[in-house]
Amino acid sequence: MSQLSLLGLSGSLRRALWNKPVLTMTASPAFTGGVRARQQINETLLSIPARPVLRPQIVIGGVHGKVRDGRLIDEAALGFALSGVDDLFEEIRAARSVRAAA
Repeated sequence: MSQLSLLGLSGSLRRALWNKPVLTMTASPAFTGGVRARQQINETLLSIPARPVLRPQIVIGGVHGKVRDGRLIDEAALGFALSGVDDLFEEIRAARSVRAAA
């Protein structure tokens, strides 16, 4: 049995993320913001192999005080998360440029 099968990943998920840029974010009521869960997610993504965006991790601790009506209202957390999304878009553009040049 392959390592990917042991991780319980479906073939369609693996194909969808194969060699694609991905960005992970975690949020938790705990002050750590889910950093251990994020590490496990990244290990799984690397085993696919997907390409996690290289940047400081986006973890939102104490999220219960930073969300209202289903929206992230903490400006610092929101700005940091959105900068991660910008980094993901940049990675996607770079990947498309490489593919187009090939």
